[in-house]
Amino acid sequence: LDRKWDGVSARAVGEVAQTSVLEEQRRSVLGEPLTEEEVNELVERYRHSDCSRQINLGRSGVTHNMIDDIHNHWKRTEAVRIKCLGVPTLDMNNVCFHLEDKTGGSIIYRNINILLIYRGRNYDPENRPIIPLMLWKPLVPIYPRLVKNIAEGLTFEETKAIRNKGINSPPLMKLSRNGVYINVVHRVREAFKSVEVVRLDCAHVGSSDCKKIGVKLRDLVPCVPVLFKDEQIILWRGQSPQEQNV
Repeated sequence: LDRKWDGVSARAVGEVAQTSVLEEQRRSVLGEPLTEEEVNELVERYRHSDCSRQINLGRSGVTHNMIDDIHNHWKRTEAVRIKCLGVPTLDMNNVCFHLEDKTGGSIIYRNINILLIYRGRNYDPENRPIIPLMLWKPLVPIYPRLVKNIAEGLTFEETKAIRNKGINSPPLMKLSRNGVYINVVHRVREAFKSVEVVRLDCAHVGSSDCKKIGVKLRDLVPCVPVLFKDEQIILWRGQSPQEQNV
């Protein structure tokens, strides 16, 4: 709790255990891989919506407090159901990676936005890792400007024309607040095969999440966000290699 915040993260001071040592500890806790019958039994027990061992993963993603909640559940049960909502669902592979990396558990079930994370055969609640809780909201990092006045490779007039074209085009999708956005990346990629500009209607998402979605899509599609206005996201597919060589 006394770590110094540098604007992006609060790094641990002192020696940090080597990655190989941590990986060896994780393997020893997980033990032998579960058999298919054991996996099916756990899935049938915890995958349903009325499961009492559920944690919601929302817009903040994988947090200290969430990891602590998972370990608290693991005291009394072998697996925990994770329901993912909001911006993190754009990249479920990333969510799964960080859950396994930060908790030491293993994802044994994944269906759309529902995950089951298993604690391991040799998990000992008495030797669980000590996780510093976030007792305050950290300062918002200073990010570089997301949308440039002039898109790279275009003139000001061309950039303005693309923005106007996007604003006047029908929305590809309408996103809801804390929704499930798993298919958004695929839909945008498919749309870019036939059009160069795509508009996403985020009228009920909120401006903060709207920009987070834009950043994620920029890296995952990839594409170029050219405008955020009235909770609308305008995405440009960018120049093709042939256009760049002209």
